[in-house]
Amino acid sequence: MYRVTVADTALGDVQIPAGAPLVAWIGSANRDERQFERPARFDVDRSPNRHLAFGHGIHFCLGAPLARLEARIALEGILSRLPGLALAPGSRLERMDSTIVYGLKALPASWQAA
Repeated sequence: MYRVTVADTALGDVQIPAGAPLVAWIGSANRDERQFERPARFDVDRSPNRHLAFGHGIHFCLGAPLARLEARIALEGILSRLPGLALAPGSRLERMDSTIVYGLKALPASWQAA
């Protein structure tokens, strides 16, 4: 999220002048060790899970419940039909080069039929 400061301000120990461009990395906030135990670990059962993917407060996404439902249906469907689905052995995950999206260039998968 790109922003420009409107006044001189401080963020922690860093002084930021008015008119300075900033990029707020929401993905970084979701890995804040002050908010999450083991923040780099993917844990679908994390509780409480105060992540910022759907915003916060009055800016919380109205579509969040629908997105969660869609993800649950899709993941349950894939995993129930392909129970041997896994990350391909020896795979090296490469991050996508982007200042906006945090993702992978590819997700190599293998499948062993049951």
